[in-house]
Amino acid sequence: MKILSVIPARGGSKGIPLKNLVRLDGKPLLDYTVNASLESKLVNRTIVSTDDKNIAGQAKKLGAEVIIRPKKLSTDESLLEPVIQHVLDYLNTKKKYQPDIIVLLQNTSPLRSSEHIDGALSLLIKNEYDSVLSGYPWQIFSWKVKRDSSITPYSYDPQKRARRQESGGRVLENGAIYATTRNAFKKSQCRISGKVGFFSMPMEFSYDIDDNGDLDSTELILQQQKINNLFSVKGKNIVLTGASGLLGSYYARTLLEAGANMALIDHNPQVSESIKKEFNNYRQTVQVYKCDLSKPKQVRSTIKKIIKDFATIDVLINNAAFVSAKTFGIKDFKNFETHPFELWKKAFEVNVDAPLLLCQGILGIMKKQKNGSIINISSNYGIVGPDFDTYEDEKLWTPPGYAVTKSAILNLTRYIANLYGKDGIRCNTFSPSGVATNKLSKRFQNRYGSRNAFKRMAKVSDYAGPMIFLCSEASGYMTGANLVVDAGWTAK
Repeated sequence: MKILSVIPARGGSKGIPLKNLVRLDGKPLLDYTVNASLESKLVNRTIVSTDDKNIAGQAKKLGAEVIIRPKKLSTDESLLEPVIQHVLDYLNTKKKYQPDIIVLLQNTSPLRSSEHIDGALSLLIKNEYDSVLSGYPWQIFSWKVKRDSSITPYSYDPQKRARRQESGGRVLENGAIYATTRNAFKKSQCRISGKVGFFSMPMEFSYDIDDNGDLDSTELILQQQKINNLFSVKGKNIVLTGASGLLGSYYARTLLEAGANMALIDHNPQVSESIKKEFNNYRQTVQVYKCDLSKPKQVRSTIKKIIKDFATIDVLINNAAFVSAKTFGIKDFKNFETHPFELWKKAFEVNVDAPLLLCQGILGIMKKQKNGSIINISSNYGIVGPDFDTYEDEKLWTPPGYAVTKSAILNLTRYIANLYGKDGIRCNTFSPSGVATNKLSKRFQNRYGSRNAFKRMAKVSDYAGPMIFLCSEASGYMTGANLVVDAGWTAK
């Protein structure tokens, strides 16, 4: 689907001279809208329509296309619909290009993000609207000031004043996003026509720049947003393998509670299905996929299903690890010399082959987006050799395939990081250590904990922060790294 973004940016402005190039938090105002459009995962062509050579130069520097509009479309009285039509006529005549959808983005709404744009476009496409506009719910009783400074009701009858709960259903346009199909625009010559959908944006993102006071207020909001959004995963589409395991299910709930959408993969999806039910009333998308990661055909088929269900993929977490109860059914199961080769092979199929296939399948969509985060899960046992003394007299063991595959995953990470960094994709390893559970004897927990600085095994909650960090933009300049969270086990 061809989705065109039109950004009008004329040189003249009465309220703020050269408003489109005025600095806001250190950047030209134009940058915020152009970058939001270019970062959109659904918009695939961004045009800045301007009459000003300096604006044209800045737009090209950012990576947008520029169409110079005539002076008659660049006056204070000029409407935006003829500007849109001028862009469409130019592209049709000069480039033989006709979009399916047109989205109008005005530079006076710098707080509108690429996620807002994609949300509005997804709403239009999913519900088959002719047009969509952005705004926020409005439940305010407004009054109009008269010439004698008295006021008169503007939006309601004071004699029939409704309760706040009964005054819903009203919305205000915020001017941030207008999207319409080309066919609807062709018929109406209006940015909004036909069956119209409403995309709700919070009021704090709906600031419209008209004067210097608006600039000052918006700058304060932007500075606070930098802090608030640094660790945000809200709205991100995240793929997680091993979602029904101890840590996998914890990661899933943690990320869902933080506002992410999840694609949960597991060979036994019972726990994942219960997680989906838990978040059934939330606004996020949760999809569950049954897949035996040791079978390449199933892995590839699952990837296709996920890409069909999710238009974009922001994060892939290769969390699944092969653990077999069969290991403990083998006589002398701790004997390396008699360890079954089929279990060794199975460990590689799930712990190395499956992450490779998942990365191969999802890197393509991340390249198109020009961003993405891949997180491969290793272990402290992928960095150093296991401490076999902790297993003495215990009815458990760490099989050779686990330690070797967790080491292999470290270089898979480095390989991908170096190859795809130019595409805006980062790939990192997360290496946790053992988690205390009721299934482990106190003796084992004490032995294991004695190896680290905190003298205890980990709790699942110890890994929430690192996982959020790797999924969010807080780790935006980090790739090819191994984030070790083991209470100092490997520091010794």
